[in-house]
Amino acid sequence: MNMNLKNIKWAAIALAGVLSLGSCDDFGDINIDPNNPSETDTRYMFTFACNRVYTFAWNGTYNPWTQMFPMYIAERQNVQYGTFSVRDFSTQSYYYENIQNLEEIIKMNTDPETMDAGNVIGFGSNANQIAAARTLKAFYYMHLTDALGMLPYSEAIKGLEGNFTPKYDTQEFIYEDLDRDLREAYAQFDESGTLDDTYDILYEGDITKWKKLNASLRMMMAIKLSDVNPTVGRERFAQAYADGGIEDNADRLEYKFIAEQDNENILYTNIVRSGRRDFSPSMTIIDSLKSYNDPRLYAYADPNEKGEYEGVPLGIDQSEVEKYKGRAEFDTRFWEQDAPMVVVPASHILLLEAEAAVRGWINADAEDLYRRGIQASFDYYDVVGSMDENDNSITYTDFDGYMAQPKVQLTGSESEKIYKIAMQRWLANYLQNGMEAWSDWRRLNVPTLVPGPAMVTTHIPYRRIYTNNDYNANMDNYNAAIAAQGADTYDTRVWWDTKDNE
Repeated sequence: MNMNLKNIKWAAIALAGVLSLGSCDDFGDINIDPNNPSETDTRYMFTFACNRVYTFAWNGTYNPWTQMFPMYIAERQNVQYGTFSVRDFSTQSYYYENIQNLEEIIKMNTDPETMDAGNVIGFGSNANQIAAARTLKAFYYMHLTDALGMLPYSEAIKGLEGNFTPKYDTQEFIYEDLDRDLREAYAQFDESGTLDDTYDILYEGDITKWKKLNASLRMMMAIKLSDVNPTVGRERFAQAYADGGIEDNADRLEYKFIAEQDNENILYTNIVRSGRRDFSPSMTIIDSLKSYNDPRLYAYADPNEKGEYEGVPLGIDQSEVEKYKGRAEFDTRFWEQDAPMVVVPASHILLLEAEAAVRGWINADAEDLYRRGIQASFDYYDVVGSMDENDNSITYTDFDGYMAQPKVQLTGSESEKIYKIAMQRWLANYLQNGMEAWSDWRRLNVPTLVPGPAMVTTHIPYRRIYTNNDYNANMDNYNAAIAAQGADTYDTRVWWDTKDNE
């Protein structure tokens, strides 16, 4: 299986960047090298389009800002990124590789001249290919607009039509159109059909799981309208909830690395292959787990040589690093060569539903959803009661005991309940979807995150900043976006982030 995935990878790479090329003459099926295809094939394009799903959990070997912004991790060796001094965020690869591939898949499955060709239907039915591509495209656009705000969207990927300077659409418009497109895609899925399980590296052709991801993405967007437009948010959330999102760990979205250098876990590359150990669990997450008597501490981190669990503060000066040598490490489960990265866990969606129930957006038992969400996180890590009998400083109980703690019990006012739910989402999203954890903080100010002394900001960034390529190549539209949205700085909020919440 690994060799097949490796071949698929190279074939996909060969196709990237040549999507506009037509097919070669048909000389039959002999002498066809799968690693050097002569025509675009939707199977390979789809595999390649999946290759950045994990980046919203851990976006690269270095500068893993998706885990730094919600203060899950800290630098333990060289202070380079924890000061938030690397401000800009490039979307180029997402557009030209992932989104462009998905657009081409939709086109090839729609065009009467190509939709029945072997290089198209070999991946699966036209309807399922289109629906899955639309769903994955929405996944990327949602995360990109949540990072930057206004983006090229309606005029994006139109270079072949002569448009090299696309306008920036508002986040409000992007969200509205993504919700519409996702609803149409959901209805388009055909559960009687499938996708080739070899090339669908996310869900192995399981259409039911794709539909659950589709509904989950709509809920993830809808809940973010709680301040800016709760009426529309409620309507969209309720419809997505009725369609059914990810509520079981077996349905989670994750990126599956393999035990080969070409596609290995990012943390493995840093820790094992490079021998660097640049990052550690932050003091913020470690201390929070302790304060909640949370046994996930033992699943998230490995202690130091003394058996102690102590995190490293984020945003310290380089001169302070030596003080924090010998602190806790990432648990080995996260940096095995083929360790997957979870991007949309069941715990996150269940806890979003719990918040929606508290707000009265859905007719559901908030306490039940809350308990199931926390249970899903515990189950994923196979967490049980007291896990380290030698750690006498903390008393860990079984799951019922954990839930019985006053700071965990879903009691109090509506705002107090939402705080508790959001706090549990933050605790559960560690080394998973850091983007969503950051979005939760921006929307709800949960948990309270205080910039370190060496950070260049007075608050956690409200957004990322466009790159030089954005304004050098598209100056007029860049300037129009800034005039509409606000200054291109950390201080400007995205559309749905209206204010600090107390």
